[in-house]
Amino acid sequence: MRVDALDQSLIVALEDDGRRPFRDIARELGVSEATVRGRVARLKELGYIKITAVGNPLRLGLNVYAITLLSLQPGHVPAAAARLAEYPNVRFVGNSFGSADIIIQTLHPSVQDLHAFIATTLPRDIPAITRTETFQLAEVVKSSWDWKAWFAGQAEEG
Repeated sequence: MRVDALDQSLIVALEDDGRRPFRDIARELGVSEATVRGRVARLKELGYIKITAVGNPLRLGLNVYAITLLSLQPGHVPAAAARLAEYPNVRFVGNSFGSADIIIQTLHPSVQDLHAFIATTLPRDIPAITRTETFQLAEVVKSSWDWKAWFAGQAEEG
């Protein structure tokens, strides 16, 4: 399935409030409510979008954000990435090229919890890790899923 301009407009319309009434979106986009309902259902069913609540980690007591680069013994990346994805405090897992095999983003209630996770939990659970490098973020300047800007940039390039 190809995402067309109407699909993009629907995604943008839902990014600030996923519970926005379809009739309001339909009126704004000049299409029928049934069209909006059907398109959104299809986008969800095919895995293009997921409508969910996004919590504010700082307000929820998770004051420590970290990015960790992990190097592993050859052949262990897929299993390690799958195991990392199971941890509730791991927000992002990505396989990488370069000096790290896997990059993760984690949230923690304290620096002590971050330290225990990196120094004790990970080596115990994933013994194939050969090296880690962790960056505790002092401030998150941007964390965005602004699809309007993304789609506009793609249109300019295309």
